[in-house]
Amino acid sequence: MIQKLFVFDPPKTWEELVSLKPKIRQSGPEVNRHPDDLAFYHLYNELVPKEVRLEIINRLIGDCDHKIVKNNFPYLKLIQHLPWVTQYCLWSRTGKLSTDVIESEIIKKFPNKKFFWFENSQQTKSVPEIWHCHIFINQKD
Repeated sequence: MIQKLFVFDPPKTWEELVSLKPKIRQSGPEVNRHPDDLAFYHLYNELVPKEVRLEIINRLIGDCDHKIVKNNFPYLKLIQHLPWVTQYCLWSRTGKLSTDVIESEIIKKFPNKKFFWFENSQQTKSVPEIWHCHIFINQKD
């Protein structure tokens, strides 16, 4: 089980969410997900073999080297007071992407939207086999 490194109250503004970025990337899943969502996430990981989960991600990426997709297991506890915020993942089958590539892809998919992104710390990555980062989009502004 991943050790809980940080505990914090869910943010109530976009600015508060962005300011939590260093803590979020170091937090275990129990901090970012509601208990029911966390239970479903654990059950999914228990019942669906890792090879199948990786194949699903590869199918989501398709023929591309990397692709932004809506997070199937979003951090709803974290963004519970921010209904205009949506979470995505940028998956890359070619390995870690540069900051320029990541931000270019985000801007291309979500022009004129505020965003921030982060890569989970090594100890909090749930799918370390395929490089990915988490993206939060402010759909309101």
